[in-house]
Amino acid sequence: MKRLYAKKQEKIEKIKTSVLDNFSYKIVALFIALILWLSILNRRDFIVTKDMDVDFVTAENLIVAAQSSAQLKVKVSGAQPLLKKYRESSQILALDLSDKGVGFYDVDINAAKLDVPPGIKVIGIRPNTIRVEIIEKSKESK
Repeated sequence: MKRLYAKKQEKIEKIKTSVLDNFSYKIVALFIALILWLSILNRRDFIVTKDMDVDFVTAENLIVAAQSSAQLKVKVSGAQPLLKKYRESSQILALDLSDKGVGFYDVDINAAKLDVPPGIKVIGIRPNTIRVEIIEKSKESK
């Protein structure tokens, strides 16, 4: 019985010494690993694609009769919480064509025309050009 008790005590002592030896080094290593893990977790950028409607603003006597695309696919990257808020918000891209007259026009869509919050970067826009036809309002009713 005493031998069994002595063996248990010996095992407990071995475990204590293996855990407590260089304890300060182990604590420092744990904190360094935790800091690295958190910094890598926060730096990871996610990529999201969002559909965005396009609206054209024309002069008062003109309308857009046809357009090659009514929606854009916008690919953005950033931190996950920012992307979640951005994706849940509804946005319409309003393009000003009030300086254009009757005819066909190719409207270039670039990242500067999009309103994205800080921390989100636009990676791509498809289509990046929309072809529109502008006509007079009176011609539409004929």
